[in-house]
Amino acid sequence: MKQNHNSPAKNHKGYLYCTIGILFSFLLMLPYLILGTGSIVTYHDQLDGELLNYLLAAKYLFTGAETYPELMNGLPVTGAVPPAPLFVLFYYFFSPFAAFLISQWFISIISFLGMYLLIHRLTGQRITGLLLGIIFMLLPFYPVYGLCIPGQPLLLYSVLRLRDLDLQLSASGLYRKPTKKEVSKGIGYLALILFYSLCSSLVLVGFACLLALGIASLCITFQAFRKHTRFPYAPWLSLAVLLCGYLASNLNLIRQVLFPADGELSHKSEVIYTPTDFAESFRSAFYPGIPYTESWSVVLFPLALLCILLLMIARHKKDSDAIITLKTALIQSAGIFCIILLICTLYGVYGTSPVVTIRNSTEGALSGFNLGRITWLLPTFWCILAGRLIAPLCPQAPFPQAILPEKKATPSGIFLRYLLFLGIFGVWGSIILLNSPLRANISKLVKGNDYYALDWEKFYATDIFEQIDDAIGRPKENYRVISLGIYPAAAAYNGYYCLDGYSNNYPLDYKHSFREIMAEELAKSEYIRTYFDNWGNRCYLTTAEYNNYYSIEKKWNGGFHDLSLNTEKLREMGCDYLFSATWILNADELGLTLLREEPFATESSWYNIYVYAVK
Repeated sequence: MKQNHNSPAKNHKGYLYCTIGILFSFLLMLPYLILGTGSIVTYHDQLDGELLNYLLAAKYLFTGAETYPELMNGLPVTGAVPPAPLFVLFYYFFSPFAAFLISQWFISIISFLGMYLLIHRLTGQRITGLLLGIIFMLLPFYPVYGLCIPGQPLLLYSVLRLRDLDLQLSASGLYRKPTKKEVSKGIGYLALILFYSLCSSLVLVGFACLLALGIASLCITFQAFRKHTRFPYAPWLSLAVLLCGYLASNLNLIRQVLFPADGELSHKSEVIYTPTDFAESFRSAFYPGIPYTESWSVVLFPLALLCILLLMIARHKKDSDAIITLKTALIQSAGIFCIILLICTLYGVYGTSPVVTIRNSTEGALSGFNLGRITWLLPTFWCILAGRLIAPLCPQAPFPQAILPEKKATPSGIFLRYLLFLGIFGVWGSIILLNSPLRANISKLVKGNDYYALDWEKFYATDIFEQIDDAIGRPKENYRVISLGIYPAAAAYNGYYCLDGYSNNYPLDYKHSFREIMAEELAKSEYIRTYFDNWGNRCYLTTAEYNNYYSIEKKWNGGFHDLSLNTEKLREMGCDYLFSATWILNADELGLTLLREEPFATESSWYNIYVYAVK
């Protein structure tokens, strides 16, 4: 007897697949659990910036603080907004590293479950959903960005399921009263949409989700009017809940952008964008993907050719069921592929000279808007495309004669289909793993201390900064520091109050004041001058000698030979100590005095840190 879609057996199989995915996510976390703070973590945009936003938000949670004194002599809270507001609770209740790992495991589980449910909803195939959920989970997401990308499949699944409920209620042409079960389901889907908005960033990806959902809602509404059917409430309700969630979690930022107070001008008002080549931008967005959106989806192109080949075979055999299934898959795949091409094209055009000229001449809220982040939708679309292309090849697909020469499936033929099906995912997953931080951590587990890389412990150098704290012997809140050749995040993480910091929205006046410290140094190099003046998110000390290298290793045994710093400006801004990763040979001329001759370091430390007192 054929089982219905919601039969207990089907549900048990769904629970089994979900359990498999969650167990697999735990296996992916094992290297990090074993290595602890010795784990290798992508520090760019994570350890050097966003992580501090969570730590500061957690530290001042429920206090009503308007500034964070630990960064940039009092950074407004709007300059350190965590990308996933709800993730702040992890950092409130747990230590930083534990919170980071919990975040990483959480997004792994959500990314798998969301993609599994979405693909099952679109194709009806659990095994395809399972394997694509694992593929999506393997992508190198940044935990500090929360569910910005990993949560998109769950968001889309919730919107689609809400739409399904809407259609069920109006199936007879008139809306009927929903049952209690339908009401609870609807509330659950709306809660998931709200949950996504609180675990993702309006600035980074929320605007793209709102834009995509808004366009879809308009299209569905237009189609309903054209066919004289009932008004589609579900997509608009989904859009409203998503928008309200973003508004509620970004009130301070929205107020600053729309109603700036006197003297609240952001440094972004001086940002000057540089044009990029359209072809290169398009290519990088298409494959492998720009940073944060890498999908390595090259395996899908042979897959599309295979589907076309199978369609030709099915037509030759006059297999009508296979022809319909393959044609439907290819047509739907073509539609998804067009969306991907459109996103890549928009990204390429957005960086071209005419558009950049307009962006540079724009003032106000639009000056800092980055439409290019619409590419953050691409990983989800690539996986949806994969689901449509792979579905006809699934061993559970109902037309073996379209793939095998036999009229009936044989054990060898079924084995061949499984081999082909799993091989596709195996190749794709291997490509992703070879380009992920997990590979580095597995290598470190195998090679031990012989594996040389900057890990969490070495980046923040807690043991070294404890030595420095003992040597200075003063309460940290009573003085200010600045870093040179070391990411300022290391000092801030260890509780020091810093003049420097990484922020995409800090006061313009502070940028101008900070610039005076290194004005002569910037004049030596057009590269570092342009980098700071035209962008400036990294409000760091930078030098012509080392350009923008902020992590000078002790094994280099180098030095700053002719450093130009305005130490009078440093004193004016309250700086008492400079933490340098190497010798400053003209320190006496600058008015800097070593706290002690030998650097602060340990045998295994990444840095030597020389502490200079500002006279």
